[in-house]
Parts: sequence; structure tokens; C-alpha cells
Amino acid sequence: AAHEGGDVYFYGTGSTVQGSIYYMNSSGGWSLADADAESTASGLLAVALGTDPDVDGMLLRGFVTLLTEIEGTEAVGSTLYLSATDGGVATITQPSGPGDIVRVIGYSLHATNNAVYFNPSGTFVEVS
Repeated sequence: AAHEGGDVYFYGTGSTVQGSIYYMNSSGGWSLADADAESTASGLLAVALGTDPDVDGMLLRGFVTLLTEIEGTEAVGSTLYLSATDGGVATITQPSGPGDIVRVIGYSLHATNNAVYFNPSGTFVEVS
């Protein structure tokens, strides 16, 4: 993913898809983040900068272009959340299904090109 600086972590096993959003799993690997469950949305999040986390790096916070179109019609400054529909994707709509996790993950910097300031909040709420 094109990135313009930020905190990059060169660690983790497995393969990743550049520009997708991942969480660090309990075995030290990276799995696609998804708002459908606390276990896949509440921990350490990062955007893959390539296909090999310990070589290409994982962006923990900073300016980056996401691979997949942000769900919804974002505007500059739109608040972004993890999607409960697709793994590894951002959305402008707060997840609302039972058990979904609502967590701010950053802000849109452009209305059409998926440029974002990725800065996941340390707090979240679970929809009951």
C-alpha cells in the first residue's frame, strides 16, 4: 500500500494482502480484521504494506492508501470503522449487528482514492 509515513512494525508470520487491514492473532501472525467479533477487532490492528509482514512491514498508524474501496460514500474527514461485512475493509457506517464491534480506525483523506489516516482507537464498544 502506498504510505506517506507512520509507525511501521516489521514482525509477524503468514502472508498478507497489501492495503488490507489485519489484527495480530495469538500465534503472532496477522489475520484479516473484521468487526463481527471482539477477537478479530479489538486487538492490535495494522495495514499490510506488502505480502510478508516481517519484511514489508505492517503500518500501525499513519497515512496509507487502502486496497479495497471504503464501504459507503466517504468525504474528506469521514470517520472510518472496521467493516462487519468484509474482512480487512474500512467503512463509514458504524457496525450495528448484535455482537459487532464499533471501533474508530481512522479518517478519510480523500473522497475517492481510499487515502486514509489510519489511527485505530484503543477503545471499542460491542453492540448488544
